[in-house]
Amino acid sequence: MNPSSPKGAGAPRHSRRFALIGGVMIGLAALLWLGAATLVAYRLKYPGFLEDGRTDVYGPAAPAGLALPADPRKAFGADFESVKIHLGRNRSVDAWVIPGKLAAAMLLVPPAGGTRRTMIAYAKFLHATGYPILAIDSGDDPQTGTTWGWNERTAVLSAASELRRRGFKKIGALGVSEGAAEIILVQAAGASFDAIVADSPYASLARMFMRVPSIAGLNPALQQTALWEAAFFLGHSIWKVNPAKAARDLGPAAILVIHHQGDRIVPISDAEAISSAAGNRGELWRVPGDGHGDAIFQAPEEYAARVIKFLEENLLAPSSSGPRNTASTSR
Repeated sequence: MNPSSPKGAGAPRHSRRFALIGGVMIGLAALLWLGAATLVAYRLKYPGFLEDGRTDVYGPAAPAGLALPADPRKAFGADFESVKIHLGRNRSVDAWVIPGKLAAAMLLVPPAGGTRRTMIAYAKFLHATGYPILAIDSGDDPQTGTTWGWNERTAVLSAASELRRRGFKKIGALGVSEGAAEIILVQAAGASFDAIVADSPYASLARMFMRVPSIAGLNPALQQTALWEAAFFLGHSIWKVNPAKAARDLGPAAILVIHHQGDRIVPISDAEAISSAAGNRGELWRVPGDGHGDAIFQAPEEYAARVIKFLEENLLAPSSSGPRNTASTSR
């Protein structure tokens, strides 16, 4: 020991060392915290099913992607035109126009990760009824991910404008999951659909995220961090994406909500909230089972019959904003 060193001079050094070690440990913990939240948020933007080339539709009746027909002609013998729906800034989504004999047209909007091929089963019965159809891609892919209907609204709005440009004055829209949410959000923002079929929509994006297992199992503070980072990845506030609130402002459009009673992704309470928010213009069909968006494959004849009846009453019939039958139904 240096005899000239003051007694106790080593104490400050030890204190600084302990403070440094403590600071490093806190920093590492913060990095691990943020890293875990970032990974969860990243997966919300880039879900695994997009990497696998799937949609978020599931259930015992849902077909594999490879089982889908290539186009309407091969699926049910219909002529069609391949078009692009331009979204601005050199962006577009692919679409099909399928001609029909009726004066009112139908827009088909797929679930997250879906394409116009995903909507062939819906196009088939609508075409058989005589509806002209415009079926679009979702625009979601592994490279750009998904915003769960927020940015994708642009495609819905542009597609509706394309149908107007082609001379259709009355337009209905049918969407599945994310596609259903998009239609509701666009209608509330000023679109002019006359009838909406919303199959398996979510009521609130934030609450849907909170039910995702990777988020639901987190402690509340880490959960909120992950949701904040999700908003950063998606480029918008997830708390403002609320189809149930938007359903209060659908104008004269009637809405038929279709939802599985035991849906494990989006609970039936979301469908009830949307249908209820629409007031006397809302109708709910509770479908038995626990699938998500696969009712068309589970009960194709009943699905087609219910949708066609709804469209006859609200799209083909003279416009009316008066009370209508809003009774919820189940099989």
